[in-house]
Amino acid sequence: MTEAILPAKPMFDRTTASSAVPTLSIVIPAYNVANYIRPAVESALAQTFTDLEVIVVDDGSTDTTPAILADLVHTSRGGLLRIIRQENRGLSGARNTGIQQARGAFIGFLDGDDIWLPEKAAKQIDLMKKDPSIGISFSHSEYLTENGRRTGTILFSPKAQPSLHDLIRRNHLGNGSTVIARRECFEQVGLFRTELRSCEDYEMWCRILCLTTYKAVLTPEVLTLYRLRQSSLTFNAKKFIENADLAIAFLRKEMPNVPKAVIDTGHVEHYRIAASRAALSGHDKDAWQIFILAMRIRPISLLTDWKALATAASILIPSSMRSWLADKARAVQSLKYKPSNPAGNPG
Repeated sequence: MTEAILPAKPMFDRTTASSAVPTLSIVIPAYNVANYIRPAVESALAQTFTDLEVIVVDDGSTDTTPAILADLVHTSRGGLLRIIRQENRGLSGARNTGIQQARGAFIGFLDGDDIWLPEKAAKQIDLMKKDPSIGISFSHSEYLTENGRRTGTILFSPKAQPSLHDLIRRNHLGNGSTVIARRECFEQVGLFRTELRSCEDYEMWCRILCLTTYKAVLTPEVLTLYRLRQSSLTFNAKKFIENADLAIAFLRKEMPNVPKAVIDTGHVEHYRIAASRAALSGHDKDAWQIFILAMRIRPISLLTDWKALATAASILIPSSMRSWLADKARAVQSLKYKPSNPAGNPG
């Protein structure tokens, strides 16, 4: 059962005790992120763009996250920080609460374990103000170690302005902490689907490009720091595949005019990711089974997509070599990123 698309006005409540309505609302979903939430919130509050509010949605945390947030409210300046605590509803449910409480014309998303660099909001808001046709802005990201050390390895998008078909084939926006979107996007297409426990951002960005006239545009700089956590290496392939299947099913239903081959390619890409992560987690049997399922969806991918071919090859490699090769591949990818390249495309 899909989440209802709510009418625009009831979805948002912009009333507040303060008469000042901020331009930007930064929504931070937080669940048991006591080791990371302080730098995340502080990075939002330290933006050079100051016409903003920061909304942290504590999604039923059972660790010391609530105490840390209470301390941050006490020490933050000017009442910019708002904390909302709710029973656990998952990442989509937490983001939806933040969207519903947001007052800004723009809504940015920052996961509770990631970081925004100081000029992120200023640069992406400036881009969107100059071009009203931009509904989604995003940036390159740099990987952080779990303890917060910058790695110098860049997760970048080769598409400066991904089309709907580009985005369906592959999530060029990268991760959930890189996007700033116009509030009208959510007024027009609804909220994140709470049925999805992963792939929820992929489905949302595709839905916005399909159901609105807005476009997605890259700010070609590293403005987001994305944390690689040890817990993320414990990969549940079955659950990821279930969510990928559901997200793709939503796309097929919502986008009947999109060629089947395009959506099939996106379906295969999610399976390829699952196979790669299963292999890196040491689950070789699961990796092969997932990869075979992917090739049944679109067999030609093995010949036309170098990433699919690389995934097949990586599954054959002894597990002791996989992490080393993955690190080398990320390093090579980061070398392609050139900050001076105005188009944001690889060199």
